[in-house]
Amino acid sequence: MDMAQQHHITKLFIIDLLKHSPVSLKLQIVIPFISWSIQKENPLLRLTVENCELSSIGVIILLECLTNAKQLLDVLSIADNHLGSSVAAALARFLGSHVQALNATYIGLGTVGFQILEETLPTEVALSHINISKNRGGIRAAYFVSKLICQAPNLVSINATGNLLPPESLEVICNSLKQGT
Repeated sequence: MDMAQQHHITKLFIIDLLKHSPVSLKLQIVIPFISWSIQKENPLLRLTVENCELSSIGVIILLECLTNAKQLLDVLSIADNHLGSSVAAALARFLGSHVQALNATYIGLGTVGFQILEETLPTEVALSHINISKNRGGIRAAYFVSKLICQAPNLVSINATGNLLPPESLEVICNSLKQGT
């Protein structure tokens, strides 16, 4: 994207690439724009790349770009892309970037991904809404939620359905809620 093209979209606040294919090519075009946009006075506020057959490498690059931005993204949705646990460390770093809402439904984190998220979660997280449903995280999802509750004081909603939480998950999460009161 050249400067003339960028000039025409300086007021763009939202990018939504739902169900578009092939997004790998589009991300090669969109990432430089995002890098440029987040340095401007009118930053990108919301990015939705759901069900786009994204690669884990592309998402890691995107998350690093967003994490290192001067202007902060408010909402990110990477839902319904099978990314696997390899994106977990970059996702944890991104959670420290003051993002307010994250939708990471059905991205294939699994127990390993949730363990990485828990272990690498920044000490301060500005998140207020998170959807991590359908990631089959088991007890590791509960430990991540527990740690997130303690480190995200503005958190008002968590959707962790479909993570195959065992009964002992309730105790893990309740203990973190008790610590916060």
